[in-house]
Amino acid sequence: MLSLINHRLRITLSDTRQLTGQMLAFDKHMNLVLADCEEFRKVKVKKPTASGKTMQDLRRALGLVILRG
Repeated sequence: MLSLINHRLRITLSDTRQLTGQMLAFDKHMNLVLADCEEFRKVKVKKPTASGKTMQDLRRALGLVILRG
């Protein structure tokens, strides 16, 4: 894990969200500190678009995040 410090990681959570950010720190419980973090998730649209898409990708900037392990 120590070799991943200062690298950008993409982490998939149990609810299918994905977080991307630079790993700054971790501890023995696998808690992570991510800098410049962004969240990516897919949501179902009520009305399909003209191209037939029923899912929409949403992106949200979170900044500094402590992710509980």
